[in-house]
Amino acid sequence: MYLRNISISADDKYRECSILGKSVPVDLVKGGRPRKRKENASRPVQKNLNYRNAQKWFRLSAVANFSEGDYTGEFTFAPENRPGSIEECEKEITNFIKRINRARKKKDLPKMKYMGVIEGKTTDKLHFHLLLDNLLNRDEIDDLWTKGRGKNKKSIGFTNIEKIKTQYGIDGVIVKANYLTKEFKLENQRGKRKWFASRNLKKPVVERAQNWKYTDSKIARLLESEQLESQLEKDNPGWELIEFPRKNPETQKDELVKLDIRENEYLGTLIYYRMRRRR
Repeated sequence: MYLRNISISADDKYRECSILGKSVPVDLVKGGRPRKRKENASRPVQKNLNYRNAQKWFRLSAVANFSEGDYTGEFTFAPENRPGSIEECEKEITNFIKRINRARKKKDLPKMKYMGVIEGKTTDKLHFHLLLDNLLNRDEIDDLWTKGRGKNKKSIGFTNIEKIKTQYGIDGVIVKANYLTKEFKLENQRGKRKWFASRNLKKPVVERAQNWKYTDSKIARLLESEQLESQLEKDNPGWELIEFPRKNPETQKDELVKLDIRENEYLGTLIYYRMRRRR
C-alpha cells in the first residue's frame, strides 16, 4: 500500500514530517486532508483541540517568525498589581502590546511580531512569557512594562528579557517554544487556552512532499536494513534529520530520537521525523 509523506515547513528552514496511510488525518489541516500541494497550516482555535496540534502549531510558527538575536521575555506582576483573573491578565497584556506598538510607530517600525503564554496555576502567581522581535531594544521594552507617567510612572512587575541563543546545539527558538508549550496538555483538560499570538506572523506551510513515494514494503525493507534515516536524507537534498524529544511508548521515559516509529493495529506504521536546512 502506498503511503503519504507530509511535511509542515517553517519558513523553508525547518520542517516536521510524517509518513502515514492515506486514511490517517493530517495535523493542522482543515478536515485532516490536504487539498493542495502546498497550503497554509490552520491555526488551532478550538478550546478542546488536541493539545499536541497546538504545541506543533506554536513551535512551527515560532521557528518561522523568530531566530537567534530576537527576544524571549518573562513578565511578572508586583503584589499591588496582581490581576484577579486570567481575563484581567489578558487585558494587561493587550495594553502592554499597545504601548509597544505606539512606541514602534513613532520610530516608523511595523507592529510587533509576538507569541506568548500565560502561566500560573493560581491568580496570585499569574505571569506571562513572550517571544518577540528585536526591533526595539530590551531597555525600551522593559520601560514600557509600567503604569503612569512622569513622577507617577511605576513598574508593573519584574521583567527578564534575553536574546534567543542556541542551546547545546539545538535551535534556541525550538528550545523556548518547547518550554512555553509544556502546560498545553493541562490547559486542554481545563478547556481554557492561555496562549496568544499576533496576526502578522508567517504561517507554517503543509506540503504533500513526495506523495506516494513510499510503500509499506519499502518502509519495512528500509527499517530492517537500518537505512531509513539515510534514505530520508537522500530524498531531501539540502536537509538533515535532527533529534527531537519523545516519550518512549513502552518505558514512558523521555528520550531523544531522529525517527519516531509507531505501529498501530488499524492504521499500520506511522513515522514522524524532523529536519533542518544543512548549515
